[in-house]
Amino acid sequence: MKKISFLICCLFTITFFAQTQVQKPYIEVTGVAETEIVPNEIYLDICIKERNEKGKKLNIEYLENELKMVLKKVGIPEKNLSISDVNAVLAKTGWWTEEVLSVANYTLKVNGANKLKLLFENFKKMKISDVNITKATHSDLINLKKKNRIKAIKTAKVKADYLLTAIGEQTGKPIIINEINNGIQPNFVNVNYIQQTRGYASLSKTANFKNEAVEFKKIKITSSIYVKFQIK
Repeated sequence: MKKISFLICCLFTITFFAQTQVQKPYIEVTGVAETEIVPNEIYLDICIKERNEKGKKLNIEYLENELKMVLKKVGIPEKNLSISDVNAVLAKTGWWTEEVLSVANYTLKVNGANKLKLLFENFKKMKISDVNITKATHSDLINLKKKNRIKAIKTAKVKADYLLTAIGEQTGKPIIINEINNGIQPNFVNVNYIQQTRGYASLSKTANFKNEAVEFKKIKITSSIYVKFQIK
């Protein structure tokens, strides 16, 4: 039994040293790629509140229809509007009177920042003051991320090639490929539009407003790929 154990130990030792001796030299590099894209999908959170105006109650149904007419005018499909919540609040309607009024929250997807200015102008006319930009993204984001990863791994190969060429060597096959430190940095805080009503205070906190076309900062996609190449 001791002889068998000794033989197994020797065989393991020989195999280990054989593997160590045949291990080829390698180079480790990281390829980084960045892509900036203009968001083409902007999501708004819109709050509509019932109110009394000139002795007439403007209910949620009326205000919603008015909003849908605005969307049609601006060129935004009605299907982009969805209701997210409905509540009721006790509001003061006179010196000594109070009334329960409905409040509805909607989510609106806007295809293109160029339509936002028209929307905000119409919101002002409709006395809709509670509007927040919740997200700015791109409709083809998944494919753009894939392309950026490919760009990153190609960058890693180029880096390995010129480093090895400098010492008279050539890049071999990749041994290890790992994706690291990848992310998206959406930035929609620089909307160049001004709302002069105090109701847009929540929006103004995240925006740099000017009386010009609405423009968003670009979304930055960052990809980092670690690659371990053999050296021929």
